[in-house]
Amino acid sequence: MASTRGKVLNLLQDGAVWSGQELARQLNISRTAIWKHIETLKQDGYDIETIPRKGYQLFGRTDRLDEPAFVSFRHGRFGQHVYAYDQVDTTQRIAHELAQKGALEGTLVISEEQTAGRGQLGRSWHNPSHVNIAASIILRPELPIREASKLTLMAASAFARSLRQQGVPAYIKWPNDLLVNGKKIGGILTEMQTEGDRIQAVILGFGLNVNTESIPTDLVHRATSIKLETGVALRRSEVLADLLAELETEYDALLESGFGPVRDNWLENAAYLNEEVTLTASGESKRGIMRGISEQGALLLERHGAIEAIYSAEIAVWND
Repeated sequence: MASTRGKVLNLLQDGAVWSGQELARQLNISRTAIWKHIETLKQDGYDIETIPRKGYQLFGRTDRLDEPAFVSFRHGRFGQHVYAYDQVDTTQRIAHELAQKGALEGTLVISEEQTAGRGQLGRSWHNPSHVNIAASIILRPELPIREASKLTLMAASAFARSLRQQGVPAYIKWPNDLLVNGKKIGGILTEMQTEGDRIQAVILGFGLNVNTESIPTDLVHRATSIKLETGVALRRSEVLADLLAELETEYDALLESGFGPVRDNWLENAAYLNEEVTLTASGESKRGIMRGISEQGALLLERHGAIEAIYSAEIAVWND
């Protein structure tokens, strides 16, 4: 039912007046069903006017992150099943539970607000309500466990390319951060469910600062948002739909052709490529020139004339 509401909303997005008869014809349902969906959308907060003897009209650019809004922009198989919330502790937890119950690949969990979002190394993720994207998607790849980490790099590549297509100059900070103008706008967190030596599910969570206009003082040196950097407010459901469409393309390429094409795409949008960087891991630091990533997804660090493959570390950019 909610997906049908999304399709109704999709037709109304052009701002024109749509008759109930034409909406019913387009979606092959009754005019009574159309009326019920319109009333539910109104109750959900959409500014839709019922014009006597003419039909329905949607006013304004809505920026909602709910199931109907996402479905109205979706173009792909990811997100065919959507679980949307106004507030949760983490979308990761809910997606894990759904995966354990057999949820299909591509099932999406979204929330307007997370109260306990997590990032790399267990850091908290600042996520004010109704301005950003917090989401998790269930993947069920036929991959060996040892290759699961490549999914993080695959997602970063897909998301950076999608954002660039939307006019946002995003770069990838190895392994899982998205940057604009040297500051973080998003991060990716992948977690596995396994059985024996097989991957049962990968829960790919991601957060993206879209329209937030205020960054906490202790984060202002390292974090930003799309709106703060570009001056443009984007519709989050539309951004999310484009992210997932690109993710689907990159995911299929990984499974069909291996990591090579994904690696090439990743390098096109890599931050600090061929620049001197400092890596930190377990309290130790290494300094060298970043020469890209290997076919296994390791960062290639040139030190003292030799290339070293680094599998677990962080590129130190900001002073916490």
